[in-house]
Amino acid sequence: MKIIKRPTETVFSESAVKAHLIGLGSGMLEFIDNTIKFHMEKGHIRKRKELAREIPMVDIEGMNRVGNELSITWKGFTDIFVIEETELVGTIFESLPETSREQRRMVEDKEVAKQQSTEVNKIVGVAMEIADSLFDILRSLHGWVDWNRVEDFSKRSEENVGSLTDQKMVTMELDFSKLSGAIKERIPEEISKETYNLLRLLYDYFGGLDSENESLGEIHPNYSDARMIIQAYFLLNDIVLGTIVEDEEIDKEHNELLMTLEDLSRGKGLKINIDAIKDVIAKLSVEKGKESVIERSRAMFRQQLKDLITK
Repeated sequence: MKIIKRPTETVFSESAVKAHLIGLGSGMLEFIDNTIKFHMEKGHIRKRKELAREIPMVDIEGMNRVGNELSITWKGFTDIFVIEETELVGTIFESLPETSREQRRMVEDKEVAKQQSTEVNKIVGVAMEIADSLFDILRSLHGWVDWNRVEDFSKRSEENVGSLTDQKMVTMELDFSKLSGAIKERIPEEISKETYNLLRLLYDYFGGLDSENESLGEIHPNYSDARMIIQAYFLLNDIVLGTIVEDEEIDKEHNELLMTLEDLSRGKGLKINIDAIKDVIAKLSVEKGKESVIERSRAMFRQQLKDLITK
């Protein structure tokens, strides 16, 4: 029976070199998996390799080489490694500066993507508020017209457009002057025309969203999510309006809405409660134009999308 077993030796990559870390001791230095690792040999009888330093490239703030000395500054600290064989210094470190810059760029891109995603979320929320008010104008024109409500809806839309355009990434302009003029003149045909024009501009804006930042595609909500969410929300409001004006295309819009939601959830690997959406649509068809049903349908729809985004 063997009392003392030979310890398993650590196998280093070809890029490993012997080095001395000033203030700590001698060992092996290598670069692997975007990380600088320094192992030291510990123990008198049973020798073992221990990891003494592990420096992710993303944490490196600066590097400086003088002869066979390499200074690495990371997280506010500076380690000085003395490479025993000067001719091997380039073997491990020739690609480090470029790798370090690439790692920092990737982290910065992801940070930018997160900020953009937060902004996309805000923009989608405001855009849905604008869409609600504009669609409310359209449905208010059927039957007896309460002009005070129409004016309120128009003002609410215009105010929300102001908060929307305050966002850095929004370059859209929605001009309410013609709509306001038509409302003052009490001209329903002109009001309807200008309202549809504003809705089309809002819809087309999201259809043209694009990002040069590849990292944004990995974070939700992204531009693709925004396009599909707005598409689905416009379809819901189209259905609301269609139940009031008895639009013959309403069944087609039902199916299109469900397909859009399924595509949106499938792309994120999540599920939307399609049965709940179907129930809302059924209630809208029965309770035509009933305010409480419309508000509940919008609130439920927004919650579904919120859950989809935040999971």
